Amino acid sequence: MRILLKTFLILTVIAPSSSGVAAVPLVEGEITLDQAVEAALRLSPSLGAVKHSVSAAQARTTQAGLFPNPEFSLETENFGGSAELDGFDAAETTAVISQEILLGGKRRRSRAVAESDQMLAERDLEAARLHVVLRTKLAYFRVVTAQERQALAEELLALADRFAHTVQARVDAGKVSPVEGTRAEIEVAQARVRRTRAVRDLKAARVRLAATWGSGVVSFDRAVGELPEPKAPPSLEQLRSRLLQTPEIVRLEDMIHRQQNVMDVESAFRVPNVTVSLGPRRFEETGHSAWVAGLSFPIPIFDRNQGSREAAEFDLERVRREAEAIRVSIEADLAAGLERLQAAEQETEIMKTQVVPAAKAAFAATEIGYTEGKFGFLDVLDAQRALFESRSLLLDSREEYALTLTELERLIGITPSVARQSQGE
Repeated sequence: MRILLKTFLILTVIAPSSSGVAAVPLVEGEITLDQAVEAALRLSPSLGAVKHSVSAAQARTTQAGLFPNPEFSLETENFGGSAELDGFDAAETTAVISQEILLGGKRRRSRAVAESDQMLAERDLEAARLHVVLRTKLAYFRVVTAQERQALAEELLALADRFAHTVQARVDAGKVSPVEGTRAEIEVAQARVRRTRAVRDLKAARVRLAATWGSGVVSFDRAVGELPEPKAPPSLEQLRSRLLQTPEIVRLEDMIHRQQNVMDVESAFRVPNVTVSLGPRRFEETGHSAWVAGLSFPIPIFDRNQGSREAAEFDLERVRREAEAIRVSIEADLAAGLERLQAAEQETEIMKTQVVPAAKAAFAATEIGYTEGKFGFLDVLDAQRALFESRSLLLDSREEYALTLTELERLIGITPSVARQSQGE
């Protein structure tokens, strides 16, 4: 029965909806970071939209390289008049084919602008992939953290429950007041509340991770993996050199190059196009025919495209300044991220090697001392809370390190596989 029910649910989710939009396949079982990233890159709706933008840019590049279509015109003169011009006996019929010839390299330069737009769309696709990887990794690490928080809450609930039994045994033996037993039960109830919150936070984190690959259904069981082990970060100078190869920085150079191409196009419009025409003319009155040829072009007296050329120059300067502002902002984000990463690494080291071991030892000694009557209830309670807070702070520091490291990897254009290779080096 369970197998049939699970099969029905899977078919319901995977089957195409009534709106004609195919549902996202389920990602089941235990999931690793690589599997989550692969699913997001393959199934993300936002990434699919950017891919269509690249295809559209490619089509516009093709269109920009086409020649203008020739024109065909058919003209009849001297018919339907009076006297000898009555009817079509004296009509003159002319069939002409005209072709506009683009001068000044307009077609070539227009295609260059379209190719620049296509390059920008491809850069946007690379940036979108990095953004999808970033969102997926952040969501994945939050799931891993939430799993550890739930495990910590379960462990502390068991610890509080065990201590409550110890207190109750001393109450039954008449060694302490029944009030201490009541307060111990309150601590157990508070630990249950913390566990409930941890379970709720884990469910929310799982939903956000599934959303990265466009699924509204959480079908995976568990995120398998650990938060990255903190280590001393590289210097700002070492990472700044990597910025030059990131899609975001390279895109800035492409934007400037694209605007330069636009200037070339606007400059080319100073040269007018020429239209040539050729066709036969038939004289119905005599039955003879002759050829008609023509050449036409506008005279650039008033409009020499001077306004558009000036606007293109201003736009080029605007793009250059915007690019410089974005570079400064990215470098500032990189420097700030390195500071946060270093702080998280130092905090994690202190919490892991000093605070948490001391809190564990203090609680163990206080708990044993309580059973021997050397410490009071409040002493054990304070030690228990200190242990919980220290382990929770350690998890906070490790999560902060993982999230900050992920953001820095996105800034310098590192994917998960590259990140592991660099760590292995």
